[in-house]
Amino acid sequence: MKLSFTSTIFGTAALMFACSCTLEKESGQNEKFHQLLSELTPSRMRGLGLTDDDMSKASFDSSLQKTMQQISSLEAIDTSQLQGDDKVDWKFARSILMGKKIEQQHIQSWRKDPRIYMTFTGLSAVMEGPESTAAKTEVIEKQLLRTVQQLKNGMGQLDTYVPRFQELSLFMAENSRVLFDTELPNFLAAHHDVAERLQKTTEAARQMLDTYIHFLMFELPKRPMGKFAIGYNRYNEMLREQYMLTYSADSLYRFGWAQFRATVTDLENMARKINPNKTWQQLAVEIKGEYPEPHRMIEVHQEAVDKCREHVIKHHLIPIPWKERVKVVPRAPYLRKTSYYGHFSFAKAKDADSIYTSEMHINPFEDDWDHKRKEEYLHEHDWGVIMVTAPHETYAGHHIQGLYQVNNPRPLRRENSISIFSEGWGLYNEQLFRETGFFSNDKILLRQLQLRLWRNARVIYDVGLHTEKMTYDEAVKLMTEGVGFLHWASQLEIDASCASPGYFIGYFTGMMEILKMREEYKRQQGDMFTLSDFHEKLLKIGAMPIPLMRESMFKDTSARPAH
Repeated sequence: MKLSFTSTIFGTAALMFACSCTLEKESGQNEKFHQLLSELTPSRMRGLGLTDDDMSKASFDSSLQKTMQQISSLEAIDTSQLQGDDKVDWKFARSILMGKKIEQQHIQSWRKDPRIYMTFTGLSAVMEGPESTAAKTEVIEKQLLRTVQQLKNGMGQLDTYVPRFQELSLFMAENSRVLFDTELPNFLAAHHDVAERLQKTTEAARQMLDTYIHFLMFELPKRPMGKFAIGYNRYNEMLREQYMLTYSADSLYRFGWAQFRATVTDLENMARKINPNKTWQQLAVEIKGEYPEPHRMIEVHQEAVDKCREHVIKHHLIPIPWKERVKVVPRAPYLRKTSYYGHFSFAKAKDADSIYTSEMHINPFEDDWDHKRKEEYLHEHDWGVIMVTAPHETYAGHHIQGLYQVNNPRPLRRENSISIFSEGWGLYNEQLFRETGFFSNDKILLRQLQLRLWRNARVIYDVGLHTEKMTYDEAVKLMTEGVGFLHWASQLEIDASCASPGYFIGYFTGMMEILKMREEYKRQQGDMFTLSDFHEKLLKIGAMPIPLMRESMFKDTSARPAH
């Protein structure tokens, strides 16, 4: 599933700390390289995180200028003076910077997607965090002041009207009123000592949000109509420079369709095994009609997550050397239209109990829905999807991959990941749990194949939408008629791809590349091969473009693991 908006972040403090330990030892080109890494600044979160700037046009222009300077400095380095992991990191840094360049110079979301200006939504997490009241108050006050300027800048800079972006932004803005109507007032009531300090800034931000909502409703639709598609040439540049793939948009599109048809064949074979008198589509509908009691949805997901953890340990799939856990929680109301199912937040640091605690956010069942909406929700939260989603998101998917990433000794890899590996790893775990007997019956196996078909479709419509090989309605039709999603769920799925070009190709493409690496590593290791060793070695490398993962994995083809 799509795990909310994603951005690549350079962790300046971490990089500077690491580089300070090496600069005394390095010289020449190598020293220039480490110095450049230490100067890289965090990129802006795309709408769902707090940011320190006002999101003005000048700020966006400055970010682009800095990215171009960093690319120039990086490419001026003589890479023949870099060796091993440093050389891999140079390539990784370049791929990240090229992705930023494409976004900042050509896609320019700040001109057409109103959601990026609503960074204040991150305040909910601040109020619920473990920090002191004084620390929270400082962050809240600064963000509320920024909110006024950010929303004002958004109204002046959004010069392109993309109807679906406008609709989704309006939903997000209207539902985020709960922050000002309930959450902030509750915080102030519980902390009387800071209530007066925050009252005026809270009111000013609330008024600006109302103004922004009016703008979205009545002013933005008057501006020139635009497209979300980034275009054929730009898409090819992204594949080549950011993802470092050998695919072109055309060959990737053909690959997506070929794999889609292959998965349909697997579904047809599984359907004949279950009931030769019914099609796989008919069986999928029946299977989706088997779901938990609606009000136990969060609890049932937690039970599935816990079973996944037991499976990883029992079958020695990968070492987990940290104190960790995964909590399943209800998703925030303002986010529920951005994904039909939910999102996952992996732990970036230990919590107050010194435990890495990740959170799986699930859209809960709501009693005030009409009958049709309730039925649709339940048919997209069946037992099959719950059992298949849990390994993807938690054990040994994103949660475990995230733990290895935050403990990576190389700062660049610790602070950055790319979907072509991270989402590929998530889908790989669905396949891994199939191979190791986690799914209890053929119905769930059929559902797992249907969910793989969904990821096949993602390759098709991500390429198709952004190179205009496919229209929005055709993409929705592929999801509804080809994969079996309900119409509203299909729309949310397609919306996410429209806003994040290239992200969705990572799932299936990445999984296939991981499977190829596993087979190659298995041939290399012979009777010394174990899944645990392969998974541990792979995740210790990082989450980089596939060619860099492969370069690191097989840099010493004669090496065998120590036992």
